[in-house]
Amino acid sequence: MVLAAVAWLLIRANTETTLDFKVVNFVSGGWVWDLTATMQDRVIRGFYQSDSGPVWLRFRHLSPGDATLMLFAPSYEPVNLAVKLDRGENRIEESIAMKGLEITGLDHFLVFEKAAKAVIEAELRPVAADGTAILEHPALALWIGCRIHVEEKNGVPVREENLSGTSRGEELFRGVLSWTWDATPETKFRYRARIPLEKVKADPSPYRVIDYLIVVPDPRVMSRADLDAFMASLWNTRDLGAITALLETEDDRLRWFLDTSWDVKTAQE
Repeated sequence: MVLAAVAWLLIRANTETTLDFKVVNFVSGGWVWDLTATMQDRVIRGFYQSDSGPVWLRFRHLSPGDATLMLFAPSYEPVNLAVKLDRGENRIEESIAMKGLEITGLDHFLVFEKAAKAVIEAELRPVAADGTAILEHPALALWIGCRIHVEEKNGVPVREENLSGTSRGEELFRGVLSWTWDATPETKFRYRARIPLEKVKADPSPYRVIDYLIVVPDPRVMSRADLDAFMASLWNTRDLGAITALLETEDDRLRWFLDTSWDVKTAQE
């Protein structure tokens, strides 16, 4: 019995205490860029992790008992999670969602389109004040409004690009765009939206003017549901200037950006 007790104590003493956990972006469900996770005297750094879903992270050589898992990443809300560690393997089954707060240094968005027969694909590019692209940032719950007009000059649809003095003609589309987040490591610009051409009024003119209104809520004070409700009636206002004037009064809860693409060519059969 004594030998068995000693053997059990030796096995217990030599059993490594570990903690497995997953960390995801609250909006995209994917990786958190530049993650620092600490527990006791251990540190894990995370960057892309995986483009196919969250991966398990593991702390080794921990001491059993009460501990705190601390998570930090630039532009994210930090997380401190109390954990009771049993000797041996420990696992937090549910992914820990970190909330992105902002795209640090964001000055404006540029939108680039690619027209196809069924959709117009739009790539959103966040840009800093000095004109450089912002490549690594949290996925935030953007709201994207879009309006499409015939491009005209002197009341007649234009037939060539880069003309001066062009204007917006008939409105062909007004709507809210859904978007996706591309987690592929080699991707530079991750927000992609699609304009379904089946919802755009048909018109034989070759060029379009596309206006985008991109609204970025502060997730600490405004949820995506709150933003959707706020923008639902506002977006129906015909005057874009009136919309932006009202958005200016909400600068404690959101930021907004306008981008206009001229000379967008329609897809040809």
